[in-house]
Amino acid sequence: MAAPACTEDEFIALYRKHQSTTVVAKVLGISRRNVQERRRTIEAKRGIVLPVLDHRQIYNTAEVSHNNAVYRLRVDDGQVLIGSDIHVWPGVRTTMQRAFIQFAAKLKPAAVIVNGDVFDGASISRFPSIGWETKPSVRQELEAVSDFLGDLTVAAGAARRIWPLGNHDARFESRIAANMPEFAGVKGMHLKDHLPGWEPCWRCDINDDVVVKHRGVGGEHADWNNALKGGKTMVTGHDHRTGVVPYRDYTGLRWGVRCGYMGESQLDGQFVNYMEAAEPNWHPAFVVLTFRNGRLLWPELVTKHDDTSVEWRGTVVTV
Repeated sequence: MAAPACTEDEFIALYRKHQSTTVVAKVLGISRRNVQERRRTIEAKRGIVLPVLDHRQIYNTAEVSHNNAVYRLRVDDGQVLIGSDIHVWPGVRTTMQRAFIQFAAKLKPAAVIVNGDVFDGASISRFPSIGWETKPSVRQELEAVSDFLGDLTVAAGAARRIWPLGNHDARFESRIAANMPEFAGVKGMHLKDHLPGWEPCWRCDINDDVVVKHRGVGGEHADWNNALKGGKTMVTGHDHRTGVVPYRDYTGLRWGVRCGYMGESQLDGQFVNYMEAAEPNWHPAFVVLTFRNGRLLWPELVTKHDDTSVEWRGTVVTV
């Protein structure tokens, strides 16, 4: 059946009525992706933000408050997929970004966590541009983030979708708060307005003995110190390093886990000028946590093998 004709004004009215990509797609008889693309086109053209209905309590607050700073997750039997420092930019997706979507579809996890810095915010960094480097606009970055998370949402199916805030994510609201404080609370002025379907928080606690957050203790031995000082298994990002470090004491066994990052290399446009083409000890990777009877098994890593494949459980997987 051919999709019914729909003018821009009719589309806007329909979207404002239902506030749902899924419902509008059903009404018009077209795909969700087509609805998303048309919504973004109209929003950019007319300078508006079409509302998205969301019943999450946290979504209706201006910021992550004390009461909803921690997202609590219970997993008795299942897996949790955790990717950090995605730094989505327009253009071809990286090996790890493609792999993350593929593994979300393959593993059918109980939850998917994008552990901070899904948005890069290069053009609103506090650091000045270097020479004549070019950076995508905020709008272009948001569109790329929306596309990536949209595909990840479809792949993840019924999985819980959780987003601990990262320091790069915070650039979005920090710039607005510093320059246009009178817009606080206005729809579209918060990054979470552009990430519908993802639960924002500062950290995610799993089964009371695992903590997932963007930043923890820093330094060369951050994983060890996070496990030691946190008293729980700590899964962190931020430093683009990866590894699994066990720590045992009288309370039992726990781990310090670092997620790595999901860029192609340190020479990506987001990093090369800022890092002055250095060779930092960074690792393209993401984390898989498996739980059996509520107990965390040894955390596992998916790491980059080359530009078309990743390593997982002793095998090379094409992505």
